[in-house]
Amino acid sequence: MTLSTLLCLAIFLFPQIQADEVFFVNDVEYDSGFYGNYPIQRYKSTQVTSPRVNILQSSPECSNDLLTMITQRGWSVAEPSATILDHDGHLVWTVGGYNQVYNLMVQEYQGDQYLTFWAGDDTVGGHGAGYYYMLDTSYRQVAKVAAANGLSGDLHDFQITENGTALITVYDIITANLTALGKPENGDLWECRAQEIDLATGKLIFEWRALEHYSITDTYRDIGDDGVTGRAFDFFHMNSIDKDDKGNYLVSSRYMHSVTYISGATGQIIWVLGGKRNMFTDLSEGEATNFAYQHDARWTENDTVVSLFNNAIDDAHPDLAPYTRGMRIKLDQEKMTAELIGEYINPHQIKTVSQGSFQNLPNGNVFMGYGATAAFTEYSSNGTALCDAHYGPQFLYGTGNVQSYRAYKFEWHGFPLTNPDIAILPDDEGNWKVYTSWNGATEVFAWILQGASDPEVAEDDWEDLESITKIGFETSFQIYELYPRYMRIVAVNKENLVLGMSNPLDGVVEKVPLCFTRPNPRFISNGRRFGACLPLNSTTTNHAHWKS
Repeated sequence: MTLSTLLCLAIFLFPQIQADEVFFVNDVEYDSGFYGNYPIQRYKSTQVTSPRVNILQSSPECSNDLLTMITQRGWSVAEPSATILDHDGHLVWTVGGYNQVYNLMVQEYQGDQYLTFWAGDDTVGGHGAGYYYMLDTSYRQVAKVAAANGLSGDLHDFQITENGTALITVYDIITANLTALGKPENGDLWECRAQEIDLATGKLIFEWRALEHYSITDTYRDIGDDGVTGRAFDFFHMNSIDKDDKGNYLVSSRYMHSVTYISGATGQIIWVLGGKRNMFTDLSEGEATNFAYQHDARWTENDTVVSLFNNAIDDAHPDLAPYTRGMRIKLDQEKMTAELIGEYINPHQIKTVSQGSFQNLPNGNVFMGYGATAAFTEYSSNGTALCDAHYGPQFLYGTGNVQSYRAYKFEWHGFPLTNPDIAILPDDEGNWKVYTSWNGATEVFAWILQGASDPEVAEDDWEDLESITKIGFETSFQIYELYPRYMRIVAVNKENLVLGMSNPLDGVVEKVPLCFTRPNPRFISNGRRFGACLPLNSTTTNHAHWKS
């Protein structure tokens, strides 16, 4: 077969085999809402859905070997979900049914990889009341982790340490003297706690309470109508916890506009970066310490640099930045100096008033999720935007229609215990096809369509009809007239080892249209053969009706 023949064959086959709808590329109509408030991808082999992504910018310099993880929710999202996408925006895995979901990421515990996330009620005064979940590589729930002392786990953070412990945020309503803010002496206050718990036993190892170390007057938040019975005031709002090799804790406070470094031995404050109690000399003319309402503060570069997602746009003061930015701040803890060494600003100058994430990737790039704004961007280490995508239209940014508390990128290998999904349905032109997908299966390299005259035949009697390299989430096979009555799908990896197979489907043929020839000549596709008969088409006079 000549190269030109192969190219023509590839052009002929490609529209048939990629069943996913084509993702958008720098589509202005997408961001104006032409395709709806939340464009989604539907599939024929399964009932799950996924966001249709608008890719504004892409680059081979991005960490395309990693998978993107979001937890989409909002007014326009029918069911809050945890979702994994590949670098092209194709679905890899998704799950719902957990109420609200936050913080999907990959973490290691006792040498094994797990998907972790928080799920529960996120309407509790801007916090959460729920649990932390761990799924193994087969997507089995292996742990449901609770906060210590009978409290509800908050949505903001769940970080597993190398010692098999977890760092979590906890909120609890207490009675406090709020007269300094013009409220009752016995007013309602949200108390923020940082807890470290042992995952194996649930035992509390460490707890830090913000009110024992901060005054309520240190807050930047206006108390307004809060502070009375039934309207607890949140003066601190803890939204991330990190721990360094010294055993000390790094806590981010949204309403203090600060990051606090806490002794793991005594619980006392070692230093404060930013806010009213800032202890650092800013070497960047104020740019290293003027962050506000920030999220996701983490140690990096051997605990010498703090990275964070700066939500300063949420502040009404005119001297703060007019758009969201990621920051890397180098600290000299002996000289007590802070210097801004990295700044990451979306090319479209996105303004995110809440939520968001900043992740330092293994290859040196930076990945940012824009929280209340349905976007994520990967940057080079010097701040150049490399890859930029939206999973909701830009005209609704800030409305809460589509959002994800954080967005991360991780390496993940999933081996679901389910069978591949399969369906026989006509496409939009009436051509009958076999559609297949496998929610969560990351190692599928190719799909093989097999046929048999009887579903109970021996394994060796199933005939390979066609093989197609996996493209996207859902793949389709054209049905040809002389295919056997029963068909199934087999998933194989790059080594051609079987990963799983679908249940067989029974195609009951009512009337078989004439075939212009026997299935000959036979072409080779990815090492497998397929016939060249005319495809079944529901518009023909004599047509086949297929059912499962």
